[in-house]
Amino acid sequence: MNSYDEIKNQWDKRNVPPTPEKGVEEIIKKFAVILKKQRISQMVLGCTIVVLIGFFFYISAYSHIQLLLGLSVMIGSLLIRVLLEYGTTIKKAKLPFGSSMAAYNEKLIAYYSARRRIHYYITPILFVSYVLGFVWLLPLFRQNLSSGMYSYILWSSIFIFAVLAVLIGVQIKRELSVLKKLKQ
Repeated sequence: MNSYDEIKNQWDKRNVPPTPEKGVEEIIKKFAVILKKQRISQMVLGCTIVVLIGFFFYISAYSHIQLLLGLSVMIGSLLIRVLLEYGTTIKKAKLPFGSSMAAYNEKLIAYYSARRRIHYYITPILFVSYVLGFVWLLPLFRQNLSSGMYSYILWSSIFIFAVLAVLIGVQIKRELSVLKKLKQ
């Protein structure tokens, strides 16, 4: 019985940081903002897929192998990303709101840890594959477009991909900050 009392005393004396008054509310607000942004990104990605599929059929991409490969890789990488986002949205919706705060927090940490793995491993692969699909299209653009239009597409795509990489990085950083706060 003595060891139990000693363990209990040590437990009671441990250094526990105080719980912020609005800590849970702050996390729920950030959670809602991230959910809203995820929905917006899903809609943007979905619209991009629809446009690429429309473009695919408009230019009869199935008749030229390089065009078929480039657009297929671009559409495929976006489709995988949308499916991943949709899957994580479903997982998030299944989080047990009615459970204790500790259990809910544990589930949130597991959810954001899974998201971190997606961001660190799958997102870069999908982004690079999308860019490679676009790069496969560049010789066809050079061949079939005026030099001015080709230059415009080339330089604007470099700018767009750079901005997109920064935006993806910022979004990942936000989600990781929520994970960090949950672990505190």
